[in-house]
Amino acid sequence: MAVLQLRTGLTPEERQLRQKLILRDTAALMSLFAIAILLFFITLFLFHSFSVHRQELAQRWLQRGEKALQSNQPLAAIDALRSALAYAPDDEKLQIELAEALAAAGRTEEAVAYFNTLLESRPGNGMINLQLARLAAKEGEEAAALDYYQAALDGTWEGDGYIRRREVRLELAQYLIDRLHFDRARNQLLIAAGNAPDDVNIELQVAGMQEKAQDPANALHLYQKALQHRPARLEALEGASRAASAHNRFLLAKEYLERTLNHADFEKQPAEVQAQFRNMLSDADHILLLYPGPELSVRARAERILADRKIAQERLADCLISKSTVPPALQTLADQWRQLPSTLRLTQLEQDPELEETIMQLVYRTEQITSQQCGAPTGNDALLLKMSQAPEAIERQ
Repeated sequence: MAVLQLRTGLTPEERQLRQKLILRDTAALMSLFAIAILLFFITLFLFHSFSVHRQELAQRWLQRGEKALQSNQPLAAIDALRSALAYAPDDEKLQIELAEALAAAGRTEEAVAYFNTLLESRPGNGMINLQLARLAAKEGEEAAALDYYQAALDGTWEGDGYIRRREVRLELAQYLIDRLHFDRARNQLLIAAGNAPDDVNIELQVAGMQEKAQDPANALHLYQKALQHRPARLEALEGASRAASAHNRFLLAKEYLERTLNHADFEKQPAEVQAQFRNMLSDADHILLLYPGPELSVRARAERILADRKIAQERLADCLISKSTVPPALQTLADQWRQLPSTLRLTQLEQDPELEETIMQLVYRTEQITSQQCGAPTGNDALLLKMSQAPEAIERQ
């Protein structure tokens, strides 16, 4: 025993005391660890609760802001959205909606500054570029508006970017139409039509815009595509009727106009709309009776040419009488008529196709020039003027 005590330097009582101290210190340390862990989880819980509460408050203010915007109360929306941003300062949607509210309130400079600040950190964001395009358009800055619209088309979009880009392209096309840039609008609409899904509503929307952009040929193509959906919609038939008439395809227009008038929903249209399409059908019928089509017999063709010649010559005579001084264009026209035989028989025309062509070209020129010199024509003269715009298309299906 004495030997063991000498080796360790500690008595049994001292070793026992030492073990108790170690156990006590270990227990104290473990308690501290437990307390630290407990405090950590309490802090985490409180932080999470605070964060959730902030998100709830941000969402609540956002909903108030959106409701105010929908109710056309942009000033109230600005206050609500700024409150929402205080709880969610990094929320991009909130930032964009605040800028939109500023624009709606007429605070355009603030809105532009806000959007430009956002654009610096997100240069390829499609929505921000679209909003800047709208603001530039509102301020009459056409070049800037077009640049921002293009940037929106090339930019990134959250969600279904394909649909959003189509919507932007159609908005750009409408802006170009409003600015009377019909060529550029037609290009955008052709791209939109080429990328559009097989959806009758989109086809009708694009076709209607093509009509506004003075592109009846492509509008007609889309209306015909829309008519492939069953049942045929009245809107598609009406559009096809208008586009075919504007494109001088009166035989085809007659077909669509008859289908329009026989559609089950046509009688539900306003009286003025019904009258419009009935007049269009009447015009198409009369034009087809005036037109000396190549499918007619030689005698029937000659009869129509003589009838058209008489209408045009009477129009020219009335126009000349109304002028105290004859304009050079009308004088030249009168001289051209005098170069042709003053009296013509059917047999002469039947035997001379070249003379038939010369007379019809002069008929068309007469209607065009007299409409410029003596005002818009009426009756058969108005129909001949329509025919003159594209006579080769009249009977094309």
